[in-house]
Amino acid sequence: RSRGEDPKRLEGLIAPGQYVVDPNMDAKDILKDLIERSTKRYNETGIVDRAQAIGKTPYELLVAASLVEREAPAGEFGKVARVILNRLDEPMRLELDSTVEARAEVTPWNTYAKEGLPDTPIASPSVEAIDAMEHPAEGNWLFFATIDAQGTTVFTDNYDEHLDNVDKAIN
Repeated sequence: RSRGEDPKRLEGLIAPGQYVVDPNMDAKDILKDLIERSTKRYNETGIVDRAQAIGKTPYELLVAASLVEREAPAGEFGKVARVILNRLDEPMRLELDSTVEARAEVTPWNTYAKEGLPDTPIASPSVEAIDAMEHPAEGNWLFFATIDAQGTTVFTDNYDEHLDNVDKAIN
């Protein structure tokens, strides 16, 4: 509550990975160490300059990368990043299942119920997810669906095609 209207939180700011910590450190020092190491890893990606290049703040890029982390199957990070950017540019709601438990429930993260990015990251994005947001694939896609158990994901800019792909995924 003391943060007022600032929605930024610690969630998503600690880079995933293995960390060796000194067990003699107190919790505050451990957390500070994790954040400093994560900041270094994220800065090594060029996040500040790349965020500016795609018209986002570094924090927004990190939030978007967290969506890529949870939405994209392996090998498709760049295309999912492009879908996110294309939808934000339209503008149209992101409507990503990874951001909801109940689509109608209004929360700071529900991209079905709110415009734009979630208020905070939904996961700790990997360097690969950040790289995908920094260097998204080229394309005009607005929709994607994973259509089989093998993880085949199809991308389109046509809503009717997308509905057909969703039907394939369900059946």
